[in-house]
Amino acid sequence: MITEDYVSFEIAKLLKEKGFKNWCDKCYGTALYHKGVPISFDDECELKDEGLENEIEYVEGGYLYDFGCDNRKEYAKVYAAPTLQMAMKWLREVHRIIIVIQPLSFNGAKDFLCDNWVYSVWLGINLKIGESLKNQNTSSTYEEACESAIKYCLENLT
Repeated sequence: MITEDYVSFEIAKLLKEKGFKNWCDKCYGTALYHKGVPISFDDECELKDEGLENEIEYVEGGYLYDFGCDNRKEYAKVYAAPTLQMAMKWLREVHRIIIVIQPLSFNGAKDFLCDNWVYSVWLGINLKIGESLKNQNTSSTYEEACESAIKYCLENLT
């Protein structure tokens, strides 16, 4: 079964900082733990009722929730989680940054199963702002290369 790949919490947080306000089907929110074990909201309420609220650990961005959100509330510790492709489209349409992911070497269709992927980043039409080197910044999967490229763009976005 093919599934969508969502940006990591780190990228979701960077996107919010850079002005990404689109609605997403998923979001990162606070994860709840009790003695190192994930707990539900109901469990949290029960622990509070028992006077054990000091034993609850809250981890920001520790959980990818299946409910949607956007980043319009700056104060909220909830971060919209777009798919990798949605984040790349936002960079392209809003900031004119084009990300190209390709195999490290291409000798035919069999290379799409390769272990090394690289990315190139283009600003506008002709100005190249960054490119991974053959021995550095390679990723073992296409999705890892997408994540690396998005992170690079967001960290260098002015």
